[in-house]
Amino acid sequence: MYERCLNEAERILAVEKDVIAPVKKVWKEVEKQGHRQGFEVPTLADFSAMLEGDSRFEFVPTHNFGEEPLEEGERDDSIEEAELETLGFYAGDRVKLRSVELTPEIIGDLIRRKVDLTMTALTKAWEARPQGDQEAEDQLLEILAKTQKLQREVKKTFSEERMKELSQAIAQAPDVKPSPKRAAKSRRKRKPPLKKVMPKKPIKPTRAKRSRKK
Repeated sequence: MYERCLNEAERILAVEKDVIAPVKKVWKEVEKQGHRQGFEVPTLADFSAMLEGDSRFEFVPTHNFGEEPLEEGERDDSIEEAELETLGFYAGDRVKLRSVELTPEIIGDLIRRKVDLTMTALTKAWEARPQGDQEAEDQLLEILAKTQKLQREVKKTFSEERMKELSQAIAQAPDVKPSPKRAAKSRRKRKPPLKKVMPKKPIKPTRAKRSRKK
């Protein structure tokens, strides 16, 4: 059972647009496949522990300060959380395939899509806003304007062209290690540290020498 769940999770992450995906989202997809194919899927807590213990996955824990941990099998069925998950917002830990490298292109794409997702959610919130509440409308309009500005800045800063150029520059970057010739030159240029010469103390004549002088 466990191996089948992990194999299914690996398959889902391999085609997932978000390289770093919420564990709960992956778990829900595995649950759907479990119902279709007739295999048992563990609880979210056990599923998370399985991912964390498997070398194929890189587990990214999220610490939620001030929140009481949920008991095994307990789920938050609040309407707000369900709506947020429908829009693509999941709380909790994240996971990625260890074999997938986080390149500038992938990171840029993640940031752009997250901002676009936020803008889409805010637009839907505006369409479903309660009528007659001017204060709520003003606050929502202000948030929409700020998010729209952020969206433009993110698209400019993390454009596909820029991220592609950055990836190529990193791939073509020369090795930082100095060549043997440069290392030898640097060793020759280095001057040895000066030794401190201590002043010689005057030698006091022994008793025998003193008697001879007399």
